[in-house]
Amino acid sequence: MPQSKIKELRDHCVALQSAMDASRNSRTDDVWLHSSFKTFMRKYNELVGRVQSVMRLDAPVDMYDLENVPTAFDSVTIQQRIYFDEVYTNLLILRSFIEANGGLSQVEAENILNFLKANLRKAIHSEPQSERDIQNAIETLLVGKGMQKGIDYDRETGRVKHAGKESVPDFVFRSENMVLEVKLCNSQGKLPKIIDEMNADIIAYSTVYERVWFLVYDNGFVRDEDEIVQGLEKSEQVKCVVVKH
Repeated sequence: MPQSKIKELRDHCVALQSAMDASRNSRTDDVWLHSSFKTFMRKYNELVGRVQSVMRLDAPVDMYDLENVPTAFDSVTIQQRIYFDEVYTNLLILRSFIEANGGLSQVEAENILNFLKANLRKAIHSEPQSERDIQNAIETLLVGKGMQKGIDYDRETGRVKHAGKESVPDFVFRSENMVLEVKLCNSQGKLPKIIDEMNADIIAYSTVYERVWFLVYDNGFVRDEDEIVQGLEKSEQVKCVVVKH
């Protein structure tokens, strides 16, 4: 199935989700806040039909018999809220199913890493002194790409506990089920320590996230980047790129 068709279906889910978010957050004191539930229910039904026409849909999502659903004028506010929340939940499940079964998560996760590899060096004007300098540049690139913090990505959230230790990923991309860890190689002999850190990160983050991506920024101390990449990329769930200053 063409990726373009899968992406179109996912984008329709995102658009409907955004519309529902906007409706729900417009006026929280309005008794008619969820009165548009049946319109969203109809649009959701249409989306399910489109998905079923191009792929087998075995996700636990509902379809609504609109003829037996009351209108806003025949229902009380609590009923409207329940219907609205049900549609929203089903929509999130449908979107996740499309992304997972259409292979979009993997493709878009790799696109993010490739985008950073191609553009990060141009965004750093002086030799970075800390990993935070690199993280700040990455966030600038993500924002410039049109991504929104809290929606498309988060930074230093998603704490993971493993083997008695807590770890916080530098970046989390929830739609791609991915974490991105940033490492800075800025001194002789630091690379073995970085590799140990990355191996520990793989073990910890793999307990929660499907993909663990790494970006190593090198200030001139990495001689063989292929050796690092190949040593880490032992599965499709782990990716690493090296960006040289």
